[in-house]
Amino acid sequence: MCRTAPTYPQLTDRVNYPLIPNIALQRLDTFLSGPYATQGLLDQRDIARIDDEKHVKMTGWTPENPLSKPTFKEAKAALNGNHTKDIRKGHLFGPSWSNHWLKVELMLPESFQNVSKSQEVLWEFDPSSEALIFDEEGNAIHAITGIGKTVGPDEDPTDFGGSRTDHVISPSSVVGGKYSVYVEVSCNGLFGAATPGTEMAPPDPNRTFLLRTADIVLPNQPVRALALDFAILRQIAKSNRNPLSSLSARALKACNDIMDTYRQPEGHAEAFRQVVHTCRLIAADILGDIDKRALVAGPGSDRTHVWAIGHCHIDTAWLWTYSQTQQKVARSWSTQCDLMDRYDNYHFAASSAQQYLWLETLYPSTFANVKRHVQSGKFHPVGGAWLEHDCMLPSGESLVRQYLYGQRYFKSRFGEYCREAWLPDTFGYASQLPQILRLAGLNYFFTQKLSWNNITNFPYTSFNWVGIDGSQVLAHMTPVDTYNGQCNYPEIEKAMYNNKNLSVLDECLYLFGNGDGGGGPTPDHLDKLERLTSLAQTNPEVPGIALTKPADFFDHICQETHSGQDLPSWRGELYLEFHRGTYTTQANVKKGNRTMERLLRDLEYFATLASLADPEYKYPKAALDEMWQDTLLNQFHDVLPGSTISLVVDDALAIYERRQDQAHVEISKALSVLYPKSDEDSLVVADAVPQLARSEVMRASEGRHILVETDSYGVLQEISASDIGAPRAYKDGQMYKLENGDFSLTISHGRITSLVDLRLEKELIHPGPGASTGGLMLYEDYPLKFDAWDVEVYHLNSFEALEFEDIYARQDSLRASLKAVVTFGDSQATLTFSVDAVSRSHKQDSDRRSSIRIEADIDWHETHKVLKFALPIDVHSPHAIFGTQFGLVERPTHRNTLADQAKFEVCGHLLADLSEPGYGVSLVAAHKYGYAVEGNTMRLTLLRSPTSPDAHADRGHHTFDFAIMPHVSSLQQGETYRQALGFVNPPYLLTGVRQREGPHVRFQIDGQESKSIVLDTVKRSEDGDGVVLRLFESLGCRAKGVLSISGIRARRAKWVNILEEPIEDVLSNLSRDRDVKISLDFRCFEIKTLLLTL
Repeated sequence: MCRTAPTYPQLTDRVNYPLIPNIALQRLDTFLSGPYATQGLLDQRDIARIDDEKHVKMTGWTPENPLSKPTFKEAKAALNGNHTKDIRKGHLFGPSWSNHWLKVELMLPESFQNVSKSQEVLWEFDPSSEALIFDEEGNAIHAITGIGKTVGPDEDPTDFGGSRTDHVISPSSVVGGKYSVYVEVSCNGLFGAATPGTEMAPPDPNRTFLLRTADIVLPNQPVRALALDFAILRQIAKSNRNPLSSLSARALKACNDIMDTYRQPEGHAEAFRQVVHTCRLIAADILGDIDKRALVAGPGSDRTHVWAIGHCHIDTAWLWTYSQTQQKVARSWSTQCDLMDRYDNYHFAASSAQQYLWLETLYPSTFANVKRHVQSGKFHPVGGAWLEHDCMLPSGESLVRQYLYGQRYFKSRFGEYCREAWLPDTFGYASQLPQILRLAGLNYFFTQKLSWNNITNFPYTSFNWVGIDGSQVLAHMTPVDTYNGQCNYPEIEKAMYNNKNLSVLDECLYLFGNGDGGGGPTPDHLDKLERLTSLAQTNPEVPGIALTKPADFFDHICQETHSGQDLPSWRGELYLEFHRGTYTTQANVKKGNRTMERLLRDLEYFATLASLADPEYKYPKAALDEMWQDTLLNQFHDVLPGSTISLVVDDALAIYERRQDQAHVEISKALSVLYPKSDEDSLVVADAVPQLARSEVMRASEGRHILVETDSYGVLQEISASDIGAPRAYKDGQMYKLENGDFSLTISHGRITSLVDLRLEKELIHPGPGASTGGLMLYEDYPLKFDAWDVEVYHLNSFEALEFEDIYARQDSLRASLKAVVTFGDSQATLTFSVDAVSRSHKQDSDRRSSIRIEADIDWHETHKVLKFALPIDVHSPHAIFGTQFGLVERPTHRNTLADQAKFEVCGHLLADLSEPGYGVSLVAAHKYGYAVEGNTMRLTLLRSPTSPDAHADRGHHTFDFAIMPHVSSLQQGETYRQALGFVNPPYLLTGVRQREGPHVRFQIDGQESKSIVLDTVKRSEDGDGVVLRLFESLGCRAKGVLSISGIRARRAKWVNILEEPIEDVLSNLSRDRDVKISLDFRCFEIKTLLLTL
């Protein structure tokens, strides 16, 4: 085939040269903004803009209590009444957290009415705060997020963080020339009410918010489109990842060609339109013909590497309260529904059943709109949990309830369960979470938070996360390292180069939209994503993008990796090397949570027994649901960790106070059924933790103790004085001593200098890292950035060993105590160390030990200090064991690697234990979670004192107990775990009552290999027709036994998941005349749920 050769001139006078890169790049910053107005786009973004009173009329009303939240109906009535005022631009709304209502009536000039159908007309409204627009029927239709400032000369108007000030006027209203809406203006920004630029600081209660704009705008759509074209091209040109690539070079040239072409001919509108059109054609050489392309939905083509989903992370409380979050949900989700109506193939995901319930209750029409889009397959409920909970601090049963309540809500409203857990912003992930998720029907897990690690980098993007029992979930951490993507080119680049599984899988999930304070994607986000999608279709070096349902992404990678077999595995906890201070901050919130967890467990147990004993007694299911849901609410990942403003703390504590009172009332009702009043002066122990055989001193009445022993049924035996060895507390020279038959504790020069196991004549105190003696330690606490969240490793280098100044000895026949007081700074701490009498049967067991109880009473008024209890012991092991939900986790005591060094403060439930063959010591606490074991020094963190976002966090009075439990043999071999369970779960000592006549419900687990099986929960089933028992293996060993249940006449027994759906029948057609016996077989740390159908 012959081809005509192109002509090439022989002579030329041209002087050709390439772009000078540094000059060409710097020039780009002057086009979208900058000092040369006639050479930039900013002034040409609008064709016309009007704001005069003839065309924009705003009437305002503020409720008598501006901090209240009037309903739409109330506000509309008031705005049509006599107590209103005219509002104009320049008006100041305030103070912080107040709500104000406007009635807005727009009259469009004829020139605006005669525009083409494709031309949008906007109402631009910027109150420098958040707002929600309602139609005249009270339907929430669109949110406003004011930017609170003017776009500066050096700022890109296409990428202005979180703002949303444009509302599209409906086309019918444009044609009709009139548009009326109502607006709720809320006096807080996207990130609360702190002084701008100091969002992590405590809020300013007296902030005002300026109404900057309230204009009818005819936007110049081609110019705005060109601005977005240019913004994406500039990002490509400035790519730091591959600045010498062909695409970057071509983008740089296109940007400069656009700037060379762009001119603003005065008075020549048609000529200007042609200039803009020509500039867009230059952009299309790189980006493709965007106007003819739409967002791609579904998996797209084989080139799809980035699976995108619109997202709106709304912290259920943080720098704002629950009440403000309710408004944020309505604002955010109504706007996303609006975008779904305007953009084909747009998909959006949102978690948290609590937020859906708020929307359903407070904004029913918006909820109906959300439900419509869920049914159309564009709005995707995700997560399966009640909310995005903290994972480290809640109990195992709380985590179960997060998914029980969450999944049941989603199934009841939308017809199906979620399939992916969704915790992008939680501060670490407990080692039992994979098992709990699988038992809740969740095979997949999404996060990105480990990208925040400040010491090591987590090695995987997609992986199998395996819990301590062997259960696994398919996990994905987006390589973009954010859940608030802004649809910028560098993020799409990062999706590829930061993917740590490229040898197996080059695909990832990409979450985009404004978040934390809500908002979600904006039209600019979607317009930019359209350009990036088009760019990928014409440039092979750019990863393909498709919008998708998150579960579809996980299904895809599951299939592509042969059900995860091609992916690496990570076993155990996902420890976040950051935010370690959250194990301690806001101690009263943590105390309130743990108290509610215990009370709810107790109430469910006693109420279940009462409902079986007396058909007249009604199990308080509705009250329990309310109490559980409020407890789960306060487990949000900023509330329970203590990283919120003080207003949220106040709300949480008020909830705890109200719900604890309610729980105590309900427990009393149940106990009155089980233990009727008696004329005799009798004692009964009501124990909600079956199986615990107790031997302990209890307070029977003011100033009087008794020593009781109970069997595993809770049957009480009071021990007589002749069977008791009395404890002692006394002063010996300059030393104070505390002794019983097991231990001798010595305080000398204000410190614990000796702790002797008397039976073995073994001294336990031995100097260790950071402490030569035991007692309180005060450390300086100045983290690098996040005050309430973090303690940093260097805080361990600046400390003071506090010495008790005043010590008082006291004793009776059953308990001896040393009350030790120390004053430091503006604070005072009193620790009362106690040992109890031990019975003869106790002494006869050579391996049995009592404990040293420590009651703390602290008046705490320090700033940027942290208080710990340190105990250096003569026990040595490379690993320590810490309690976790439904089990134990092992962590290093050495600091060999960076990963070891990162664990200088860790989370523990119930206990931390350091053992060597033959002996060990446990530190036990109910609601103190910050532990460390460094070498042979054990530390328990008691209190912190950060100043932001709560300026007075934890200042005040605190009381709590903890204990030292030395033990013979290892933790797994002895009875210490059960002893610790008894310490943190005190029984109820009832006087003047008797046991109810008739059959008693009792639970007994027998078998030589059964001691590690714990019956943790007894409750009525969710459908009310059965009894549910939750058991777990607690020590990390295989366990077998027989569960005997007397007093329950069941028809059938089934193993079920935590949603109470059947896994397998255990026994069918049970005889109602005989006790139930169930064979038990547990793998290490396995959780099992048994449903008895009555």
